[in-house]
Amino acid sequence: MNQYIINRQNLVEKMKDKSCVILFSGRVFQKSGDQDFPFEVNKNFYYLTGINQENVILMIVKSDKIKEYLFIEENDLERAKWIGMKLTKEEASTISGIENICYLESFDKMVYQFYNPSRKNCDELDTLYLDLERRSDLDYYNLGLTYSQKFKEMYPEIKIENAYPKIIRLRMNKSNDEIENVKESIEVTKIALENVMKHLKPGLYEYQVETFFDSEIKFHGQKDPAFTTICATGKNATILHYVKNNTKTKDNDLILFDLGCRTNFYVSDISRTYPVNGKFTARQKQIYEIVLDCNKKCIEFLKPGITWDEYNDFANSILIAGLKKLKLIKHDNEFRKYYWHSIGHSIGLDTHDPDIRTIKFFPGMMMTVEPGLYIEEEGIGIRIEDNVLITKDGCINLSKDIIKEINDIENFMKK
Repeated sequence: MNQYIINRQNLVEKMKDKSCVILFSGRVFQKSGDQDFPFEVNKNFYYLTGINQENVILMIVKSDKIKEYLFIEENDLERAKWIGMKLTKEEASTISGIENICYLESFDKMVYQFYNPSRKNCDELDTLYLDLERRSDLDYYNLGLTYSQKFKEMYPEIKIENAYPKIIRLRMNKSNDEIENVKESIEVTKIALENVMKHLKPGLYEYQVETFFDSEIKFHGQKDPAFTTICATGKNATILHYVKNNTKTKDNDLILFDLGCRTNFYVSDISRTYPVNGKFTARQKQIYEIVLDCNKKCIEFLKPGITWDEYNDFANSILIAGLKKLKLIKHDNEFRKYYWHSIGHSIGLDTHDPDIRTIKFFPGMMMTVEPGLYIEEEGIGIRIEDNVLITKDGCINLSKDIIKEINDIENFMKK
């Protein structure tokens, strides 16, 4: 609860006086005639409240005093017999640290009271902040964008501003609690990957191998994977986001894993590449060592003050030199044939945590280091991904205990 209170206080500091922010938790979407998709809470809303429930609204008013309200659904006791009870007012207050818990039916009236100048109890607000996140998908919408249209019709004189970049800037700086959640996700991922290595052998289908990871994270309490697991053997590993996971593993093939789990929504995002039979071939070792060298040098390179472009350029230069050493390319600009993604991204409440790319790295940022090489003609795809925390002196590799050296992998699988 204390962390959510602090997060809201930090947001209020970035708000104008005489303003209000309204955020929505999200809604449930229908999957089939008799089932809904699992609910996924809006992460900006969760960051400020800790509430993981559909149809909840947060309102923070900044005027003479700071006023916080949470609007929830009132429990329907008959419906609760089928789907269970929703949060009570007391439970919502305990989780979020917000004292004023109201039912959804009073939300529009509350907005009217704050933005109608004819009301005596009005705080004379002149600005509304909404989460106006946008994406390149023309069909994309969120409840903030939808509500902005309704609000404009009722209060055309009120200025609407985007709260999204303000919240994202706060989310980029991870607190100790957030770091501990990610570390727990990484630790469970380590245990689960060791379980995979113990059972990996030729002849298993990718989806069978995947179960050794899934069962282990659920056993340790992390019910949900961070994202759809990539379990790609042979040529499949040269497809960046391969998720079919339906091919039979073969002797002498490599298998690439890109996976993670969630602790209170805070994710791990780890990639490792293993020999299916427990032993790298000479050619696989050559390529693997180049990717591993890039991974380790990038971790040494990271520190405050670096930009995303500098980070990417540094990784690219190492992989270009490696590809030339392998005699796969002659010219620098040919490297994109074998490596076409960036070196990393932010992590946190989302696997690809949103960030502001123009901001230089600073202590408290958390990101991935994930070089790879994908040689389709040889059926070899290798990616090695770690999760790091930027500190005042450099960075800490939070996933350093997940083995990645060739000898360590072979020795573990041999046992």
